[in-house]
Amino acid sequence: MPSEFEQRARFAGVENLLHTYGMQPTSGLVLVVEDEDPVRRYTVGLLVELGFTVLQATDGSQAIDIVKERHHELSAMLLDHSMPGMSGEDVLAELEQAGLRIPVVLTSGHDVADLRRRFAGHVVAGYLQKPFRIETLDVTVRQAIARSV
Repeated sequence: MPSEFEQRARFAGVENLLHTYGMQPTSGLVLVVEDEDPVRRYTVGLLVELGFTVLQATDGSQAIDIVKERHHELSAMLLDHSMPGMSGEDVLAELEQAGLRIPVVLTSGHDVADLRRRFAGHVVAGYLQKPFRIETLDVTVRQAIARSV
């Protein structure tokens, strides 16, 4: 019996999207920082479908630990802006203070224009408004990685 994620993926049409949309597979290591389990699993599934290797963090503290340990390997980080405890903004501030720079794509259910204003003082490579589609995720992550090269 398929898992809940597999059932949702089928319902959302995630299976074989690369073939369906003619997308080119990509590679790289992406850290997904998301406190909501279904959203994190959905995002990870899309990134894997796109060809990325994915690490996961459920909160800001865990994300910082992973970035400190593996920042040289990371191609990008998808960071939820609103999490309990340490917010996305707190994570960005701590990483910037530590001099750890990786392309960050901020994810949120809030309006992207508001996020751009709120995070204007931080280095953010891209923004994704939830819920997002695989095509938008693909383009946003690729652009974030390309800007950092």
